[in-house]
Amino acid sequence: MVRLDNGLTDLSLSVSQVEIALRDYAYSPQFGLEKLRLALLSMPKNTDLNTSNNAYHDRFSSFLDAVDGLLASGSPYSEYYHTAFFSAADALFQVAIGSQFGLDRMLQLDHLLSLERSCWVAILPLSDDKTRSPMYVDYEARLVEVSASTDPISVDVYLEALSSSGRVSFQLDAIKGAFLEGRFLLASVQSLSWLQARFPLLQWQQAFGNNEEESLKELCKLNFLPLFQNVSLKRDYRYRLLGLSEDRLKTLFYQMFGSLFPSDLFNVEQRDRFVPASQNVIPFEYDAGVAYFPIRHGGSVYVGSESIKGDGQKLSYLACLGHDFLSYFLYEIDTSFGRFVFDEAECLGAYVVSEKDLFVLGGDLWLGVEGAVKAQVVLDMPFLSSNDTAYCILPRYIAQVLVVKQGELYFAVPYSTLDKIEGVCSRMPAPHSWVKNIWLNPQNIPLLEPCLVNIDEPSLEYGWPEENKPTHPSKNGYYLGRVCGRMFCVKAELVSALLPYQSPFSLTFFDGGERNLASFIINDGYCFDKVVSKIFLDGLLSMSHEVPGFSVILECLGESVVLPFTTCDWRTSLPSGEYVREFSLPPKLIGGDDEMSHYSSMQDDIIVIDKKNYLSFVAGVWPSSSLA
Repeated sequence: MVRLDNGLTDLSLSVSQVEIALRDYAYSPQFGLEKLRLALLSMPKNTDLNTSNNAYHDRFSSFLDAVDGLLASGSPYSEYYHTAFFSAADALFQVAIGSQFGLDRMLQLDHLLSLERSCWVAILPLSDDKTRSPMYVDYEARLVEVSASTDPISVDVYLEALSSSGRVSFQLDAIKGAFLEGRFLLASVQSLSWLQARFPLLQWQQAFGNNEEESLKELCKLNFLPLFQNVSLKRDYRYRLLGLSEDRLKTLFYQMFGSLFPSDLFNVEQRDRFVPASQNVIPFEYDAGVAYFPIRHGGSVYVGSESIKGDGQKLSYLACLGHDFLSYFLYEIDTSFGRFVFDEAECLGAYVVSEKDLFVLGGDLWLGVEGAVKAQVVLDMPFLSSNDTAYCILPRYIAQVLVVKQGELYFAVPYSTLDKIEGVCSRMPAPHSWVKNIWLNPQNIPLLEPCLVNIDEPSLEYGWPEENKPTHPSKNGYYLGRVCGRMFCVKAELVSALLPYQSPFSLTFFDGGERNLASFIINDGYCFDKVVSKIFLDGLLSMSHEVPGFSVILECLGESVVLPFTTCDWRTSLPSGEYVREFSLPPKLIGGDDEMSHYSSMQDDIIVIDKKNYLSFVAGVWPSSSLA
C-alpha cells in the first residue's frame, strides 16, 4: 500500500491504521472491520484534497458504506472483499497524495477511481445493500482430549476466541481424568473454511438441524407458496410481507455458495449466491481444472462442475443442496416452440441482432456479445410447439435474442416478445435432461424452463436426496375407484392426496432423439409427472369414455403416481371374491398380442395396489422408469 507523500500532508498514520485493520479483518473479522471504519473516518482529517474531485469523495463514501454493509451483515470474512478493500484503500491514498502535486498529477491518477476497476466493481453493490440481516449458520466443533488444567488452550480460551465470531456455547460430553471431551456449538456468519483455518485444532462440521428446526423449515416452505400466490392481498402489503419472509428464510435456511469451498479456491463462481443450507452434502475432491457453480434443476440446487478447458466435457452434478422454494424474477419469452421462462439472474440480457452479428463455428450459429462472450444461437429445443412445427430460423429472421447462461455455456435464444414476471420453482421427483425447471406464477400456471446443456446422465440420479416423507396421518383401509374402465383398489396408506380431478398439462419433447409425450399436474408446489391416463394404458387396459372425477396422488418409496378416478369409495377391507388380484407385471413377452391377451384375461378383476407391488406397478406403467 502507498506510503509516500510530499511532506505537506502526513498520511502515514492513516495508511498504517488501514493496513493493521485489514490484517485484523482476516483474523477477527468484526474487530478488523470496526478498526477499518475508524481509520477511514479519520482520513479526511489528514487529507487536504481538492474538494472538486467528486469521484474521490464518491468512492470514499462507497468504501465506507461497504464496510458498514459488512458490519450490518454480521461481519462475515470474504477474501473477495478483503482483496478489494486493499486495492480500494491504496487507490484512495494514491489519489490523496497525488492531488498535492497539482491538477496534472490528479488527472494521471483518475484511472484508479474508474468504476471498471475490479475493486470498485466489488464494493459498489455491497455499499448499496446496507440492510442485509446476518446469515447465521450452525456449526459444531469437537474438542478431543484437551487438558482441563495444563493445556495452554483451555475451553475458556476457545470460548473467548469463538465469541468474536458468533454465539457460542460448550457442551461437555465426557471427563476422562485430566481431559475434557465435548463440542462447541457456534452460530456464526463465517464460512466453514474460515473457521477451519482460524481454529485448526478443532474438528469442524456444520451442525445437523434438530426436529424442531426441520419442522419450522417445513412450515415455512408450506407457507411461502400460498403467500406468493395470494393475489387477493393488497399489492404493497403482499410485496412487503414477501420481502420480510424471504429475508428471514434466507437467514434461517440458506447459505452463501462460497461457504462450501475453501476461500483460496479461485475456480468457484457465484460465491455470494444464496443456496439452500444443506447438512448432508456428499464430500468431493476439489480440482483446479474444474469450474464449480450452483445450478437449479428440478426445483433443487446442485453443485455443478464443468471442465475449464472447454474440452466438451458434459455438465456434472457433485451434490444436491436441497429444494429452493423462494420466488425469483424471470424473463418470459415467446418462441416458435411456445412460451418459456429463464431465471433473470442466469441471463446476460436481451439483445437486438442482425445477420452481420452472427457467425458460423463448427457447423453451429454463434453470436458474439459483451466482448469475449460467445453464445450459441438456439435453433432447436427439446420441445415442439402445439402444431409440431420444426424450429428452424434463418439468420436473417433473427432480430431479438435472450442470452442465457447454463453451466459454463452461453445460449442466444431467439424470441418475438419478452415479459418480466415472478415465479416459484416447483419441485420435481427427479431432474430430467429435457426440462430444467417448471416454475409457477402467482396464478399457479406452470412455466417451462428448457434445459439447453448436455448433462452427464449419472448426475440425474440425484433427484430427491431422501425418500418421500408422508405428511398425512396414518390411514387404514382401501380406496376403491375406476381408472380408465378398470377397478383399482389402493391401500389407503399410499394415498397422499385425494383431489378434484385436474386435467394434466401435456407437452411433446425429444429425449435421446426420440419423440415423447409428457403429462404432469401441480399440487402444493410439487410437480407430479407420472400421470396415469388412457394414453399410457391404451392396449393394456380396457378402453373407457368415462369422465374422471378425482385425481389421486400415490406416494411411496420415492415414487409418485397420479391416478384419475372416475368414482371413489373407501372400504375398511378388500372386497371379497375371486375376482380380486394384486397387480403384477406381465410376463416378458416379445409380441404385443401376447401382452394384450395377458391384460385381457384380467378384464373382470379388481387390481389391488399396495406397498408390496407398488414399485412393480410404477415400472409396469412406465417401463422407462429407473425401476424398470
